[in-house]
Amino acid sequence: MGRRGTATYKETLKTYAFGVSQDTSSAIADFLAPRVQVGVSSGMFKLFNDKNAFQIYETARALGGPATRIEFDATDGTFNCEPQALEVAIDDAERDKAGDAQSALEEAKTRTLVVNGGIAREHKVVTLVKAGVAAVAGKGKWSDGTVDPVLEIDEQIESIATDTGIMPNAMVIGLGAWRILKNHPLVIKRRQGADNATVDLSAFAAMLLNPAMTIKVGILSRDTTKFGKDKSAVNIVGAEVFTFIRSDNPTQYDPGFAKTFSIGSSSVEDVYTYREDKCRSDILAVDWSEDIKVVSAKCARRLTLS
Repeated sequence: MGRRGTATYKETLKTYAFGVSQDTSSAIADFLAPRVQVGVSSGMFKLFNDKNAFQIYETARALGGPATRIEFDATDGTFNCEPQALEVAIDDAERDKAGDAQSALEEAKTRTLVVNGGIAREHKVVTLVKAGVAAVAGKGKWSDGTVDPVLEIDEQIESIATDTGIMPNAMVIGLGAWRILKNHPLVIKRRQGADNATVDLSAFAAMLLNPAMTIKVGILSRDTTKFGKDKSAVNIVGAEVFTFIRSDNPTQYDPGFAKTFSIGSSSVEDVYTYREDKCRSDILAVDWSEDIKVVSAKCARRLTLS
């Protein structure tokens, strides 16, 4: 184990924390804004926010002549991976009660940190992407049973493909929005027959202009009230449908809707403990870095339900 001042690195807990972060399948933050490991705290990335961004490069090279070079422009974006951290106390009394199960206690505390960090990240990502792409006007009035959601989503798919030359391949739907979608009479009508009565995500994707669309439902919620007040939970994504372009292996150079630039490869870069004697506690902490950016609003469409 390494050390940082009086802090002791916990390599085994880091491995455990990484596993927890990979297992939080209900989170959609890494789906909306996939992680790009850049290895440095600051740098540049290609913005795809204007007409020239999606032009085709001339690749032919004359004998003895130079190749077309892809370069960062002055108008491209910059990232700055800010440090992030959460910590929790392990009181001496908790250790006494845990007896020989000290590892299980530390893992439980680590899971608490990772899960709460994931909720905070999801709220941050969704807030940023909502600010980065305005809702399409006049669409999403799906409380009206005569308005066809599939046709409206297909319009957005076609619009993105026309703007960028790339077929959008991803969709995020808030839990409440998915409830409305799967029960909409015009959606159900497309699944005729008792054997096809259920509309699941794969069945819904098959109805769309891109039937290979990967769809995820935003399930996580957050408490909108402060500590000491009665809980008031709301779905983080809300009554929204985002259709967008994403890459499973994003870089600083490829087009996509949003990305998370980070020094490390995961949402947990360090796990360590330090002693706080006056509180009779060991403090368990997780550190990571990130900068979430909307790379191209042209690569996404947003429908807000009403």
